[in-house]
Amino acid sequence: MHTTTIKVDPTQAAMILRKYKEHRAWATPVDMEIARLASMIAKGKVIIRALESIRTAGMDEMGRPKLAIARADAKRCYLDIRSDGSGIMHVDKREWLPANMAASRRFDFEAGTFGPGMRMRRCEAIVPHIPPDIRPKRGLANYHILFEAEWTRTYPVDPMLLRRVGNGGDTWIVVEAWELTEIERAVLSGTMGGQQ
Repeated sequence: MHTTTIKVDPTQAAMILRKYKEHRAWATPVDMEIARLASMIAKGKVIIRALESIRTAGMDEMGRPKLAIARADAKRCYLDIRSDGSGIMHVDKREWLPANMAASRRFDFEAGTFGPGMRMRRCEAIVPHIPPDIRPKRGLANYHILFEAEWTRTYPVDPMLLRRVGNGGDTWIVVEAWELTEIERAVLSGTMGGQQ
């Protein structure tokens, strides 16, 4: 899966971190977020821009995005596309989304993202299963999964487990990337009817 990665040399990231640590007495929340990102990159962590990756990945032959993102505790990912090409990717089965829906459960995309001139519609994709060896022991709702959306009743193959850095921005640390085996896909496909 191709993603938009924040590319900074770890040595340069360590220098940025040092600079921000020297002046932390006057640090603003933005300064602290920059220092946190620099620290992660200096330690060799991969940081991506997940929402930008969805925008740049393009569309399939049916006009649906090739990539999707959903909270890690969700079973399904829904995409409501509007006629102006804007849309909302979310994890709520209801037709009308509550105004106070948590930001971790929905992502808004501006007009033209999904191709203008399309008719309004709803798409649905299955959120990949996280194998137990990489599944977070607690706080699963604090993680998200970026995956190649099938928009059918087929399980995706190579997802990424992400954790958002900061509050509401488009910077995500890649916690793990994996591929579902044929065994996992076969078992999960057989249990799809019972999932909500």
